[in-house]
Amino acid sequence: MDVIELAEQAVKLAAQDEEFREKIKDKVASISLVLKNGEDTNLAILIDKGEIKTSVGQMENPDFQFEISKENFAKLITGKSPAMIMLATKKLKLVKGSMGEIGKIASPFLSVLKYGKEIAKKEGMA
Repeated sequence: MDVIELAEQAVKLAAQDEEFREKIKDKVASISLVLKNGEDTNLAILIDKGEIKTSVGQMENPDFQFEISKENFAKLITGKSPAMIMLATKKLKLVKGSMGEIGKIASPFLSVLKYGKEIAKKEGMA
């Protein structure tokens, strides 16, 4: 399983969690993660009033766009490196959206990362 598949599986698990869906029932946001490493990969995460889904491909006009190397994304999604540390050290760069509004997506994003870490452990990736 590569890191993109891991992220997709983490979002699917989050989408099945009733408690998680309750937390995002009033949230609407689009997040684009651009994984850099020569050939960029775009991972889109859409949050829409209790629903969350992901797709691979460039997102038009996301609310938030982040850039991260594929290597650092692997550390992020497997739980080896915390998101806030990666933001502070600029390994995870916010290129669209504001730090003031990041709270809008922090809880759902961190929940997806939690599921990613759980899956990575089961798969022997953590």
